[in-house]
Amino acid sequence: MKAASKTSLSDISTDLLFELDTSGRIRHANQTALKAWKLKSYHNLALIKFMDAVSVHVFDNALNRVLTEHQAYKFILTNHNSLYSAALYPTSNGNLNLSLSDITEKHQTDIKLSQALRRLNFAEKAAQLGYWELDIATRQLFWSDEMYKIFGETGKIHSPMRNLIKERMLQEDIPVYKAKLKELLKEEQPVEGILRLQTPYNKIIYCSFKAGIIYENHKKIIAGTFQDISSYIQIQQELQKAKKRAEELSDAKSYFLAQASHDLRQPMQALKLFISGLKEENLTVMQKVMVKKIEDSAINLNTLLDNLLDISKIEAGGVKYQPQIFDIGNVITALAQEYQELAQKQNIRFRYISLHKKIYSDPILVERLLRNLLNNAFKYTKNKVLLGTKLSGHFITVKIIDNGCGIAPQEQDKIFQDFYQSPQQPVCRIQGVGLGLGIVKRIAKLLQTKIHIYTIPQKGSCFYFNLAIDTKKLFPNCRSRR
Repeated sequence: MKAASKTSLSDISTDLLFELDTSGRIRHANQTALKAWKLKSYHNLALIKFMDAVSVHVFDNALNRVLTEHQAYKFILTNHNSLYSAALYPTSNGNLNLSLSDITEKHQTDIKLSQALRRLNFAEKAAQLGYWELDIATRQLFWSDEMYKIFGETGKIHSPMRNLIKERMLQEDIPVYKAKLKELLKEEQPVEGILRLQTPYNKIIYCSFKAGIIYENHKKIIAGTFQDISSYIQIQQELQKAKKRAEELSDAKSYFLAQASHDLRQPMQALKLFISGLKEENLTVMQKVMVKKIEDSAINLNTLLDNLLDISKIEAGGVKYQPQIFDIGNVITALAQEYQELAQKQNIRFRYISLHKKIYSDPILVERLLRNLLNNAFKYTKNKVLLGTKLSGHFITVKIIDNGCGIAPQEQDKIFQDFYQSPQQPVCRIQGVGLGLGIVKRIAKLLQTKIHIYTIPQKGSCFYFNLAIDTKKLFPNCRSRR
């Protein structure tokens, strides 16, 4: 009965069990072994008959040690792509028992865990990111190796109660950190922030920290990360300094040009007078042609100078938005009459639609905006320009339409950049350096409106913007500027 009981227990074991004689021949094998190694007929056959070459050598070495030392011997056996934890030991009847526990899956899991840990360690080092955990109940603390490196520690924390974070943190940052942890414990929602640490070498580093709550085996654990972002902070600070310096230089340049505008325009005025006087002289045909070219160049130079000075004055804050109530129709009509003469000279059919409505804006800036848009339309049109106004709810929409070459979709944002001229439409590149629409964009910003474009390539373009209509209900305290 005892033997039967023993056999029964061995057959339900998940380990491979063999009874061997001293020469390594099989006397008995349990059901697990028979199934795993596909043993149909095995009695008195040597075990090594069912092993691969590598396993034979390992088993022979183990057999010799047990027979020589008369004590159990444990070893690792690989056989036919399986890995076993093996134990060979002598029995009282003079035979040997061999137990093989299949650890193939465990070994593969260990390899994957080792790979994951190696990759995690590499990622932590590369990102300078440390991981920590705190068991709330036991106060047991875990730190990854990178955490120690960030805090300038060469060894492990000896006491789980030691608060190295508090020791290293700058005093003024401690309240912020504590408030974040209190928020975490109360709301149980992830928190994050930035604080500064002082290393043992008195170096100040910036750290981004994140923390959250996780549950493991019904235990509440605070888990978090610390990342050294000192290099990013330094780059950000340097960029801010560079930006501030660039803005200061730009402001200084704009201020200088705005202040020097009178002195810069005087030579141009003198040049115009000289050209006008020269044209009244008795010139030959060739001389007249030459004077005309000089005059055209002077006009272009004067336009460029005016545009540059206008831009500088706007950027330097020399142009202020001063809104008041005025009739937009009067501004449109006055401009239209001025441009009628220019249209006749250039053989352009120019029409305008004037809608008399009170609006609340800056009339001087509105006129400058319209003038720049009209100049642009006259420059690029084939032979038609329309200036019109339309009522749109509480706004007046002002439109300038031309039948020129249009604007390609990919260029509609670029045309407002300073000095930009389209390379796609060289036939439309008439005199100018591409500053007019840059001024338009700046003036529109001062007027608190936006320039919109509707265009069809080779058909024409429509530039339009909106201005608020004035009513006493909307603007009860506004008074007209006299």
